[in-house]
Amino acid sequence: MSLDSRLATVVDAARSKKAFRIRLVDVKDIASFTDTFAFMSGGSDRQNRAIAEAVEDALKLTGERPISREGETNGNWVLLDFGNLVVHVMDEETRRHYNLEGLWDAGRELELPAEVHPASDARP
Repeated sequence: MSLDSRLATVVDAARSKKAFRIRLVDVKDIASFTDTFAFMSGGSDRQNRAIAEAVEDALKLTGERPISREGETNGNWVLLDFGNLVVHVMDEETRRHYNLEGLWDAGRELELPAEVHPASDARP
């Protein structure tokens, strides 16, 4: 099964800012407040904010705006709540400490689209 275009947009936007350890977890059968969690990491508070901004901007192009956005001040955990999608951008320490993925491990892991690397202009 291929990822829907909305989630693919989230993954592409996050990758454009070098997010790593991206995971999408379908929780619609076990959570009452959302359908999908997106978890991803950045290497610094600044990068976390940039990743969250890229995701928000990409979804704005499709007409979606977050209901809530939290965590920009500190930046170690930025949360974007789109209702049926909640995006968590965290540094690794925060991600390990709160272990949200462990709390939702009964959810179904969604397969990410393959990374597309632009062809190199270098010639042999």
